[in-house]
Amino acid sequence: MPSSASSNSARRDPVARNAAQEDEVRRTYRRKRSAEDARQRAMSLSRLFEADIIPKLELLHPRLPPATHQSPTRPDAHAVEAFAQLVLGPDLSAASDAFTVLLTKGHTAESLFLDLLAPAAALLGRLWDEDLCDFIEVTTGVAHLQMLLSSFRSETGLNERTRHVLLMGAPGEKHRFGVAVVEQFLRNAGWQVTNGMASSPEAIADLVGERWFGIVGMALGCESRADALGVSIRSVRKASRNPSIGVMVGGPVFLAHPELVQRVGADACAVDAPTAVLVAQRLLDVAIADVQARGAGLLPARRVA
Repeated sequence: MPSSASSNSARRDPVARNAAQEDEVRRTYRRKRSAEDARQRAMSLSRLFEADIIPKLELLHPRLPPATHQSPTRPDAHAVEAFAQLVLGPDLSAASDAFTVLLTKGHTAESLFLDLLAPAAALLGRLWDEDLCDFIEVTTGVAHLQMLLSSFRSETGLNERTRHVLLMGAPGEKHRFGVAVVEQFLRNAGWQVTNGMASSPEAIADLVGERWFGIVGMALGCESRADALGVSIRSVRKASRNPSIGVMVGGPVFLAHPELVQRVGADACAVDAPTAVLVAQRLLDVAIADVQARGAGLLPARRVA
């Protein structure tokens, strides 16, 4: 006869298997829900980009095939989820191959940035929020997305010298947690970050006049401070050592009122910390191209070891 211990084990195994299967079903459902939610959030990002950024980006890719009259179908939530799983892997080649296949089917790099890369970054953020992926995994995935974005643009060879970002809030902003999260994501993706949250507008103007920044990121938590943020952005642009500095804004107020992006004078809005990394890289590409068109002497000097 089987022992009592083995009999109990036999009874427990189906229970354990069922529990594991139920857990996997729940995790799969949450991933799919997160993918759709991330897609919807990224659509807000798309609307903010299409009016101003996309025309500039198209100028940076003259060798890309022109858009066809019948545009390819946008990646759906399932495609975004599958792509996000590829960038979470240790080898980026699978994601790069998938991206290349989409280009051959008529998608442009710009449309895939809006319809695939940005939603994938937003999805990674949701997976992290819901404890379906740890911080190291999501930051690695976002770094992979940034690498992928860089590999499908005109190579400038200037990333190490130009990937400098200044993060700050609108005058009067007290909440710093969101900025701290964005800062961590940017640092993990290879950006050099200066935090100007505690600085006065005058000190910020002095800072951008003394040091070269490719991007400035500004947070807004309350619509009533939008005008003050606009004043700060104009001050940064006027004083900046980089005449083509990109300005990225963030905060839930911009999702509720996307028209504020143009009102405050920003170039783009990031819906969350992971997408901020991609938005910053895209704006940097535009800024570098503009600086190079203006002529030499406007880029930071190469470091001497």
